[in-house]
Amino acid sequence: MADCHPDRPHQAKGLCNLCYWKQYDRERREARPRKDPNDYAPSYRVPPTKVARIPGCHPERKHCAVGMCGPCYQQARRTAGPNNATCHPDRPVLARGLCHQCYRARRYWDDPEQHRQAARESQAGTRKRLRDALVEAYGGRCACTNCPETNPAFLTLDHINGDGKAHRMKLGSHTYADLRRQGWPKDGYRLLCWNCNAMTRFGRTCPHDEEG
Repeated sequence: MADCHPDRPHQAKGLCNLCYWKQYDRERREARPRKDPNDYAPSYRVPPTKVARIPGCHPERKHCAVGMCGPCYQQARRTAGPNNATCHPDRPVLARGLCHQCYRARRYWDDPEQHRQAARESQAGTRKRLRDALVEAYGGRCACTNCPETNPAFLTLDHINGDGKAHRMKLGSHTYADLRRQGWPKDGYRLLCWNCNAMTRFGRTCPHDEEG
């Protein structure tokens, strides 16, 4: 029998199965190495920090949902009253007499095309900012010696070692984001215009170099 819970079978180290695995997970977390923030590349994008909300019921506790701490929120969910939603009486009301999930669904279906358009514009803006950062990080012009192209619309990423296909198959559409996480490494990558990029495929030499 286990020393921690005599009514349970012994697992290991004098502990029952539940207590043993709790202790095992705790030791693994404590032994896990933590990365020093100074080890990140200078251009690493630090994720934004979310401002902690303070519950109105108990300011000394951690915020859970709807301006309440965890115990008060669970109590409100179990108790029917004016603060509970009409759609789900076991949930607090957020707006229009609806709970959080139903209110979000109602807002979406009031004008779904507007929400889809907003999502498309947000994604397009994110892709543009990422590509602009790529062009700036790799010099803002074609790396070919005799090519004067500087228009960002005509520039693209080139894998010097010819492993671009493997890179894209591994990461899909997140190639640029992966380079940003690495701090825009210069080893193996460069910026070329579309013409120079096409002409240097399969180990060929760019015609600009042959002319020079």
